[in-house]
Amino acid sequence: MESILAVAQEGSAIVQALRVAGWRVRLVTREEPLDELAVHSPDVIVIDVPKGALADTVERIRGGPGTEGTPLLAALDGDDLREGVLLKRLSDFFVRGAGKDELAARLRRLLNRPTVTQAGSQLAVGGLVIDQRGFAATLDGAPLDLAYQEFQLLRFLVAHPDQAFSREQLLARVWGWDYYGGSRTVDIHVRRIRAKLGHPHAGWLQTIRHVGYRWSPGHQASGAEVEEAGDE
Repeated sequence: MESILAVAQEGSAIVQALRVAGWRVRLVTREEPLDELAVHSPDVIVIDVPKGALADTVERIRGGPGTEGTPLLAALDGDDLREGVLLKRLSDFFVRGAGKDELAARLRRLLNRPTVTQAGSQLAVGGLVIDQRGFAATLDGAPLDLAYQEFQLLRFLVAHPDQAFSREQLLARVWGWDYYGGSRTVDIHVRRIRAKLGHPHAGWLQTIRHVGYRWSPGHQASGAEVEEAGDE
């Protein structure tokens, strides 16, 4: 059975709801050393902390070894939705007060999502294979006709799953620090990549509003998100 670790206070309504629904949840409070959570081998870490404590909690969790690839699912207050830097560190979130069905659905998505594996120079996830050395990509065995920068952008994002990057960061990391084009170049390439990936993989290249983009395997995007890149 999946192992859910919750960073929350004793008596957390979210933890209680998960346990009533049949999930096995280990509770850890913020007073405990959060940089040692990897010893519990959690499949997902759920965060339910008081208002104003979320950023510090996430920083402490991610600061410990062994949690880089562990999904973080956090309960947010309305004010947290404006914290772009904070949202970049989370795999998913729900607004406090959301129903138990939404919480369970987001948890199942994180638990059942495809994972990125690497063998030699190849990255693979959910039927998508990227040969970094051969500069080639296939989807379900069929070649993907990607332009050079499209390939480089997709390769970079797939290699860093669940990490959100701003357009400026992607320009620097993919195009190079000496590139002087506008940030909308990223939007254009994202739109082209999504069109070539098609459903459902196009939705995995997720728009993080007011932040940028991230590769989130298993993410189910709305039609508007898939069709439009960067219409903020």
